[in-house]
Amino acid sequence: MSGPERRKGMAIERLREVSLVPVLRKIPYDKSKKIVQALLDGGIEAVEITMETERAEAIISESIDLFGDRALVGAGTVLDVEDCRRAIEAGAQFIVAPVLDENVVRYAADQGIPVIPGVFTPSEMLRAANLGAAMIKLFPASVLGPSFIKDVKGPLSHIPIMCTGGITLDTAKAYLDAGANAVGAGSALLRKDLIEVEDWTGLTEEARRWMTAIRG
Repeated sequence: MSGPERRKGMAIERLREVSLVPVLRKIPYDKSKKIVQALLDGGIEAVEITMETERAEAIISESIDLFGDRALVGAGTVLDVEDCRRAIEAGAQFIVAPVLDENVVRYAADQGIPVIPGVFTPSEMLRAANLGAAMIKLFPASVLGPSFIKDVKGPLSHIPIMCTGGITLDTAKAYLDAGANAVGAGSALLRKDLIEVEDWTGLTEEARRWMTAIRG
């Protein structure tokens, strides 16, 4: 097994052990370290920095330098190969996209980086897996609900699923119980009221509430 393949395999295994991935979208750069620190202190083991965030590459790189021994740091909202290239050069350990762009999937897979493209149908799920996706992102998951996960896991049980879009503290565990490997959470977890006043203890407690909820 080559070096890139070995690194990819290790990252995939770590990803499949992560139940909750906070989606850090357009967070302030000057608060990014505190935000990530607070989440990790609450038990989070992976974070996704979206590429439309100001200074996204710097946040990814610095988060890996500071917290890489504690959590996976990935890039989200990767819309094209150029986004993917910039994210990987910044050190992103996994790539998440809102749609199934075959060029992005192939590029990330060729670089040995796990890629999680957004899909909505069983056909897209299988297509993504065949292209080399490490996991698929069911998006927006709240439109389909947990029952979809249970149904599709029958014929497609070999495809790991992350559910993102409309996930709340009250619904997260239902998706995991239905067979999803992980859920992605945005503003419901990254509460604006806490970040604006720099209540990092409050954000840590919110992360703990989510981790407690999904672990039952």
